[in-house]
Amino acid sequence: MSELNTANAGVLVHRVAQIRGGMGKEAREASRDAVEYLNTQHAGVASVTAFEETFGTRDKLHWILNMRSFTDYAQLNGSEPGGVFTNPRLEEWDRLFVEGSVRDTVMQPHRWGMHGTLTEAMVADPSVHPNVQGEIGPMFQVTPASAQTEQSDSEIIHSGNAGLVMRRTADFSYSFREEARVFARTIAEMVNLSSRGQATVFLYEEDFGRMDRVHWLIHLRSMEVYYLLMGLDSRTDADAPRVTYLQDWISMDKGGGSWDRMLIQGSVRDLALTPQR
Repeated sequence: MSELNTANAGVLVHRVAQIRGGMGKEAREASRDAVEYLNTQHAGVASVTAFEETFGTRDKLHWILNMRSFTDYAQLNGSEPGGVFTNPRLEEWDRLFVEGSVRDTVMQPHRWGMHGTLTEAMVADPSVHPNVQGEIGPMFQVTPASAQTEQSDSEIIHSGNAGLVMRRTADFSYSFREEARVFARTIAEMVNLSSRGQATVFLYEEDFGRMDRVHWLIHLRSMEVYYLLMGLDSRTDADAPRVTYLQDWISMDKGGGSWDRMLIQGSVRDLALTPQR
């Protein structure tokens, strides 16, 4: 996994834009040119993949920009007039895309220690603590999403080799932010262990947006793998992932309860993305 992707990147920027009516062919050509330009000019520092919205709004394009850190993002912005998503073909961005439709979501892979999930082991052992000493003080060290799973590199499905990427978004109640993230990581790895070589799920934290909003990126080798995930939810054996949903995740001193108490009702959203061909 030498090329940056959703499995080995430290920062993701998910950009979405609505193509202006009648500009579909030209906008898609400009998108492909911009992707090729960035991947060629900034290989090893950043990479971007373009996607079409599969079952949502027609003519809506998505890009996932993968970088190692915010430091690289700042350097890229400084080296590219107008920002990292530009190139000569996109100088006419306003003509190709609808005004006000461009949205960026910035995400980092979740790591234990984020947002209330600092474990007792991390407190006791500096070698596993997420903070490292930087030039300006203690700094949180983000690890790539691949560290979240026991899948091997050859088994991991990511933005560079997936046939379909689903983004599931959810808002957690602040009162249960720690328990919710334990649940979110557990559910993701349950799917990973049951779908080796076919699907990989990673958890990401949203930066600069709504507090306690998280994203699962569900990478599928092909669209038909979605039926495999549906099959996991329908299994009734003792090792089925659905058992995890049924257990209590909230301690009794907080009133107890299962996963539904931790989520803000109506906040879960699914989005399906197909790589642009």
